[in-house]
Amino acid sequence: MERIVQFYSEALPMAGVLFLPDDLPRGERRPGVVLCHGFTAIKEVLLPEIARRLAQLGYIALTFDYRFLGESGGEPRRQIIPMLQIEDIRSAVTFLQHQPEVHPERLGLLGVSLGGANVSFAAGVEGRVKATVSVCGIGDCGRWIRDACHFWEWKALLQRLAEDRRERVFTGRLQYVQAREIVPEPESTAKLFDQILLQYPRWSREITLASGEALITYKPESVVQQISPRAILWLHGDADERVSMEESVSMYRKAGDPKKLVILPGLGHSDIISGPGLEQSLPHIKEWFAEHL
Repeated sequence: MERIVQFYSEALPMAGVLFLPDDLPRGERRPGVVLCHGFTAIKEVLLPEIARRLAQLGYIALTFDYRFLGESGGEPRRQIIPMLQIEDIRSAVTFLQHQPEVHPERLGLLGVSLGGANVSFAAGVEGRVKATVSVCGIGDCGRWIRDACHFWEWKALLQRLAEDRRERVFTGRLQYVQAREIVPEPESTAKLFDQILLQYPRWSREITLASGEALITYKPESVVQQISPRAILWLHGDADERVSMEESVSMYRKAGDPKKLVILPGLGHSDIISGPGLEQSLPHIKEWFAEHL
């Protein structure tokens, strides 16, 4: 069963969908999981299938759009500001915690790509979250972007960001660019995104150039040591062409117990949570939440 919902994050309306088990007895409360999408994405992209599978396992799952994206509020549009997304996640946790079908002390997070970075950070600062799963997450977004660039591309990006900051300060104008101008994409990723964009016309990969500045300074691995004694699982494919598995490895090494790192052989960035790849990932997700929620 799926229910369209709305809540607020710092007075901005957040659009979401609540996924509930079909066999949920009236009055019974189940663990709840907030699902967080990746870089520039919206709630309709990839997450609904994971949410439905979690609901089949007995969980209440919530997908939502961050502020500035999709059907959620906030102006100017299409900004990627990770620290504001963390506030949206915390608001989503509050909303889920107070649903009558949800056990208020059995709350989890699951995020993919930049969402995997966000849930790693949120778990470090949000004590209500008891168990987290980060899928192909990023420990240091500045390092991620730098590693995706050639040396001259990185230097050119820093120069563009400096010029953009000056322009914003003196004129108030925002410049919009394609996301790949901030984070270069391998050809396989670009082709996949082109296909997905045809399915979801509400999704735009045009974002503010200023988003690059916010991303470069964002380091989820700086707070993962605060997650313990709550639990976190990092999942990553060893063939990930978009985010190196070393990003998850780095976070895992900095975190305390209980923690787990699972590297899935042969899986890339886009197939670890869809199609056959989901069938490999889901047992690990199921086991982790069963143990810690």
